[in-house]
Amino acid sequence: MTTSIIRPIVLNRKNASQTIMIGIYSGLVALFVCLIGMVETFGERDIIGGIISMGHTMLIVIAMGGGALAVNKLRESTYVSPGKEKHIPLLAGILVGIATGLIVGTMLAFFAIAAELIDMRTVFINVSPGLLEMLTLQKPASQVTFTIMVLGTVMGGLGASIFQIPPRIRMPLVLGLSSVVSLGMLRDMAKIILSREGWPSILLRFLVQNQGLSIAGAITIFTFTVILVIIWPHLPAVYDKTVRIVVTYVPNWIQLSLSILFAVALALRILWFIAISDKDLPLLSSCQTTEDSGDSGLGQCISTLSNDISVTTDLLGANFATLIRSTITIFEMLVAVGIVLSIIFVLWQMWQRTQSTRTSSTVKDLDTALIQISKRNISMFFGMALLVSLPILLGVFPSEVLLNVGLYMLMGFGLNIVVGMAGLLDLGYVAFFAVGAYSMALLTSPRASIELGISFWAALPIVIVVTGFTGLLVGAPVLRMRGDYLAIVTLGFGEIARFLFLSDWFKPWLGGAQGIILIPPVSIGNVQLIGPHKLYYLIIIGCLAALFISARLRGSRVGRAWMAMSEDEQVAETMGINTVYYKLLAFGLGAMIASMSGAVFAAKLGTIFPHSFNVLVSITALSLLIVGGIGSLPGIIVGALVLVGLPELLREFTEFRLLIYGAVLIFMMLARPEGLIPRVRHTKKLDTEELSQDAWLHDETDDNHNSGVELT
Repeated sequence: MTTSIIRPIVLNRKNASQTIMIGIYSGLVALFVCLIGMVETFGERDIIGGIISMGHTMLIVIAMGGGALAVNKLRESTYVSPGKEKHIPLLAGILVGIATGLIVGTMLAFFAIAAELIDMRTVFINVSPGLLEMLTLQKPASQVTFTIMVLGTVMGGLGASIFQIPPRIRMPLVLGLSSVVSLGMLRDMAKIILSREGWPSILLRFLVQNQGLSIAGAITIFTFTVILVIIWPHLPAVYDKTVRIVVTYVPNWIQLSLSILFAVALALRILWFIAISDKDLPLLSSCQTTEDSGDSGLGQCISTLSNDISVTTDLLGANFATLIRSTITIFEMLVAVGIVLSIIFVLWQMWQRTQSTRTSSTVKDLDTALIQISKRNISMFFGMALLVSLPILLGVFPSEVLLNVGLYMLMGFGLNIVVGMAGLLDLGYVAFFAVGAYSMALLTSPRASIELGISFWAALPIVIVVTGFTGLLVGAPVLRMRGDYLAIVTLGFGEIARFLFLSDWFKPWLGGAQGIILIPPVSIGNVQLIGPHKLYYLIIIGCLAALFISARLRGSRVGRAWMAMSEDEQVAETMGINTVYYKLLAFGLGAMIASMSGAVFAAKLGTIFPHSFNVLVSITALSLLIVGGIGSLPGIIVGALVLVGLPELLREFTEFRLLIYGAVLIFMMLARPEGLIPRVRHTKKLDTEELSQDAWLHDETDDNHNSGVELT
């Protein structure tokens, strides 16, 4: 019975040609990454030290992905009776994967033979002897041709087999292998984060070798990921029960005491971290050397300061350095627990909000309501602790990445008001970012033409008001425009602003191509916020303020008016909504939020130039809305992490980082076109449209079901 089913599926002309084409496309992708030098470059970096390199891993993933894609296409093209789940026999799927992998292996084998016989470097400069050694395993191509074909066949069959196993088994395996590969790729970043005294250095030596992950480290990462994925669905229930027990049985005074202790420890830790690199504080000048190494350096700093008589003075009978060390230890233990709990709760809530079947229920039980409030407060408490602790936990370079993410995140919140809420497609948003930066430079720099030289905090309200007025000026001429026409006009405004900053007309005031220099850093009292690990806290305050404003506006009368305009402007105007007023309000508020990002950007660099405000900034800000989900506030956060943080993490891969970045974006948009964390309303709308389309397709399929193969 199985053979009779497999034969028409595998040998069907349409399915066979489809499998062959997928195999050819996969082989072409493998040849492409070889010809551009990606395989050879990545071959210098091991995933597991001395066992497998990134170059070989890339070819393996391509062969396995081809097999999995072929099985997926076969499943989609196979007809089943309505109401039954699409399923194909395991052997049929493995045969299709084997065929795909065989094609990939054959193409690589013939490429290796051709490269050995013919000098291709005159046309393809990257076809080097090192690449051939990788493909042929340092043996003559004629001797390993069959081996390459067999390896491709095995990988294709393995990819097809993994795709066919049940999701509850497939998901842990795929994520476990992906975590090993990802950490192997980013081992240098792991070294930066874990290069500190104490348990981070012990963990680093266990996980990472000189050339890659250790075998024990790879097994540990894989096992930990698999266990986490398996128990993940049960964690929210455990968390809920834990909070219920704490709220029910732990006295309020104990909860309050622990909260105060945690808050005090957190405040001490942050203040210490901010102050250790300030040269104006002579007591802490001995900590300067630890920051140059890229480490937060707290352990070394405390050890150094312990020798200082001013620091080692007894405080109530206890050594001050010991007291600080103990407080920080308690803090880090609490943060470790809080990180796990807050991430689980937040992600669980985000996932629930994306479900179209989610229904709102009224809590009738007072105890249940109190427990829900407590759970929310605890999660927010630990979430904020994690947020403000990231520079301490990660170090200086990751703080630089987070700072750049925060700048674009702040712009994303402002652009979301214009695009996500009001439905006004703005491609010239960089103009408001530039106005905020130049306004801050003019007001604070002693080298500026007006020579005011005021502080950052005194200039910030002026910058916000000026940029908001600029938003009104830009919004007034485009009140009657919508859609593509609005996008083109706003794009023109953005370019006009950049050329004005660059022109000789305003050079006496704006500096022209030389820009404005000597912008003073942000300071709080005698402490200057120099460095990304300090400015991070400033940008976090701005992001939280913008998030709060956006959340309040979304549920207000103004937000509802914007939503009505985005759905249908004519209907909204007919209902009595003053579209002119609300459009200008959206442009003004969006510009104000962008100005805060520009102000921090100017204070961070100390100099600004016109070329920093090109159209790519607007495109990136708009893209993070699309990737995260238009109108979704959590989506903005995730989109900024993906679009801004990911390229920075891949910076060590030089010219290939943008290729990887683009491939990841294409995959994400194909997998989730509505965005990673879409707005609930938008998701429901898409789901309704897809269901209606599926119903129409099912009707068409029922009429033509005799042309397919029915599986029982």
